[in-house]
Amino acid sequence: MVHCYKFSIIRFAPDDARDERINIGVIIFSEENLDIRISKKLEKVRALSTALDIEMLRNLVENIKVVDEKFQAAGASLDERVRFLSRIGSLTLSNLGTFSAENATVYENRISSIFKSMVDPEPQFPRFREKRSRLLTQVKSFFRQEGVLASRDESLDSHRIVAGYELDKGLVADLALKNGAMHIIETIDASGEENTIRKAIGEIGIAALVLESARMKFGETNTKTKLVYNASSALENIARPAIEAAVNQGAELVNWASVTDRNKFINVLSSLATPIERKKLKPLVKFENVTNQAFKFQ
Repeated sequence: MVHCYKFSIIRFAPDDARDERINIGVIIFSEENLDIRISKKLEKVRALSTALDIEMLRNLVENIKVVDEKFQAAGASLDERVRFLSRIGSLTLSNLGTFSAENATVYENRISSIFKSMVDPEPQFPRFREKRSRLLTQVKSFFRQEGVLASRDESLDSHRIVAGYELDKGLVADLALKNGAMHIIETIDASGEENTIRKAIGEIGIAALVLESARMKFGETNTKTKLVYNASSALENIARPAIEAAVNQGAELVNWASVTDRNKFINVLSSLATPIERKKLKPLVKFENVTNQAFKFQ
């Protein structure tokens, strides 16, 4: 059976003079009681008042039930209860809204939807953060020496190798080159003692996700992916299944510790990129030896 529910958004307004308020919860009204839901992210109210005691605010919201029970005992109607509760100290209620639900699961889903759209802050996208590792620094250094690493203000249209190319929100390829096909390169550095097995496998998983995202974005046939790795023998053996999983998805594996693999990788990518024009030095002016001449004055 479908039931109709009335609800209000609980708002916190610490200072009337500032006319600032923030949504902190939801009240669902029924004839018998109140269902009060408080945001799990109450720390956001510190944007309005840094001196606020979060626990005191939580208790204030929960005490609304105590106030409502007194109104119910006095025989107040639902509309009267809503009106009485519309302002309690620094807490105010929004105008009534309604939603319907036929069972408990739908009821909880409706409340979650209200929180998502009206109460909780929008989720923050992961910040763009270029990977920093010894291996990636070495790879970029080689390409810089070859004159094919793009400067920070250059895009893929330069047909040079771009570092830190953002495929999607929070999903960043270590290196990318556009020249006919899209070349996407991920690096995995598991050579240092500080690298744990869990971290190494985790980085391989993220790299595989980046490479797969690139294939989906640019097309399977138009995307060439490479996974460059440098790992100690112990970690390489343990991480081998994760590495092979990336290879099975179409990535070419490059062992940075192998001189053959490394040189082939650098040479192939460098040959596909457009090199930076190097400034030509003006030829030095050559001066011939001038012999001292004796001048005679008559």
